[in-house]
Amino acid sequence: MHKNMQKLYESIGSYFAFDPHSVSVEDFFGELANFRFLFMEAVKENHKKREMEEKIKRAKLAKEKAEREKQERQQKKKQLIDMNKAN
Repeated sequence: MHKNMQKLYESIGSYFAFDPHSVSVEDFFGELANFRFLFMEAVKENHKKREMEEKIKRAKLAKEKAEREKQERQQKKKQLIDMNKAN
């Protein structure tokens, strides 16, 4: 069993391009766990960043729409005033 585990660890070393004789199993799996943790944190951070960007984009679009509607109302009021002056 130990020889099989050693063979598998050497195979992992070949796959991840490290020397299994100079890197202990504990160090390797510790680094792997650290990488996984940091990767998951980056994924969460990217997700939050995308959500914030979408929120800002929606707010900007809503503000632009409100501004357009405001200008349209002002234009209609101006047209009504101009019609009343003409009569």
